[in-house]
Amino acid sequence: MSRSRQSIALLWLPLALISAALVLRWFKLVSPGMNLLPNFSPWMALAFTGTLVMPRALSWWVWPVAMLGVNLAALGVGPALDPESLAIYGMYGIAAFLASRQRGTLSVAGALTGVVACSLVFYAATNTAAWLVEPAYAKNFTGWLQAQTSGLPQYPPSWTFLRNSLFSDVGFSLALLCAFNVEARLRSTLPMPWMARAAA
Repeated sequence: MSRSRQSIALLWLPLALISAALVLRWFKLVSPGMNLLPNFSPWMALAFTGTLVMPRALSWWVWPVAMLGVNLAALGVGPALDPESLAIYGMYGIAAFLASRQRGTLSVAGALTGVVACSLVFYAATNTAAWLVEPAYAKNFTGWLQAQTSGLPQYPPSWTFLRNSLFSDVGFSLALLCAFNVEARLRSTLPMPWMARAAA
């Protein structure tokens, strides 16, 4: 078997984690009061790192479409395909596409940096959209900063959502990357290095 990551057959350990995350997403959507992993939302990790650890034969759009399919099954066409949801899945799609361009080139540290960057951009973009449409926010820099940090008084502070997203995305990404490396070693194929190799 080739030692190139690009030619590795479908990896079952990462796929099992991704499938479990999709099932959890369905349960969270159909059971809003569910307390199982209440702040666990590794959806950017699913799009970015899920794409990164799968072979090139599996197209980058598979995971965003799979998440959208879960939403359709759980919520129905109307709520799942509203403009806000489509914009969110568009961002997941962009993250997955960017990851697809980096398959076989990133280290574990690079992959984690990538998912953190995607999570930060996602957070800033979605909170900026909330600032634009929510009348309670002043339409100036102070109101925008409030949307990014403290949020509205009747809700938990916005920064807590960023914290939870980062913990979920980094934790799930690390689990996927470790599963990838474990299976790569079991198959005697090339694992992903922990750090980028120095240029010769």
